[in-house]
Amino acid sequence: MKRVLIIGGGFMGSAVAKYLEQNNVSVFLYEPDVERLQQLKKQPEFQNITFLHQLEKIDGLNYVIEAIIENLQVKQTLFEQLDSFFSKDITFCTNTSSFLISEVAEKMVHKERLIGTHFFSPAHITPLVEVIPSPYTAKEVANDIMLFLQDTKKKPVLLKREIEGFVANRLQSALAREAMSLVERGIVSAQELDFIAKMSIGVRLADTGPLEQRDINGLDTHYAIANYVYPTLENRTEPLTIHQDKINAKQLGMKTEQGFYNWSSIDKQQYLAKKEKTLRDIIKLIQ
Repeated sequence: MKRVLIIGGGFMGSAVAKYLEQNNVSVFLYEPDVERLQQLKKQPEFQNITFLHQLEKIDGLNYVIEAIIENLQVKQTLFEQLDSFFSKDITFCTNTSSFLISEVAEKMVHKERLIGTHFFSPAHITPLVEVIPSPYTAKEVANDIMLFLQDTKKKPVLLKREIEGFVANRLQSALAREAMSLVERGIVSAQELDFIAKMSIGVRLADTGPLEQRDINGLDTHYAIANYVYPTLENRTEPLTIHQDKINAKQLGMKTEQGFYNWSSIDKQQYLAKKEKTLRDIIKLIQ
């Protein structure tokens, strides 16, 4: 049985821990926040996970998966410390969703053992894991982590090279930018936009990828559309005004009760449980 240490018990780290433990992996979870650690210990699905409040050596450890705050400097400092703490035969994985792996590895001596493993949220349900090597990453490290993820029933894809945001988040970011722009310009409300997305491309994307759909429709047809529409698409290189205004007003979404939607009267636990069930049902249909 493989042994994995997860650094960080937040939203992503706890989901990855839950998933791996359920798929025949011995999981250790390091979380320095005592209150957060105690909350996790009380949850039934974490009963077979070994919790650590302080970093310590673990016999037979195979992998360390980092799932801390999305801050480049903090990640760099963490991997610098881990690099000197653990023997060089242990593979390090970063769950960053945006940063270049080579930049995360900047302060490490053994940069060849770091690789990106972007578990897509919700990590305990969504099959995809993007595996991103840096120019430093050893080929045997990439091959080994692909086999490990496949053994846990994930659907990993090994990118040919690193790029900011990888693939899934670049696609998601492009869609989100255009969506915010359409709302900002008064073309449609946030609720109407989400309805349109879910009832058209959302339904289709569950079974047909964007390039596959271009082939189905005809590349000549899409070329004509692209010539007409591309010049009008949102292309700002900084977050949109509507996004910045929400941040300034502390309307951060569900966590602050207000974002594009008002979440104050929503039973969030029930809402998210329903979303998880829907995702599981969709995955069963398309696998």
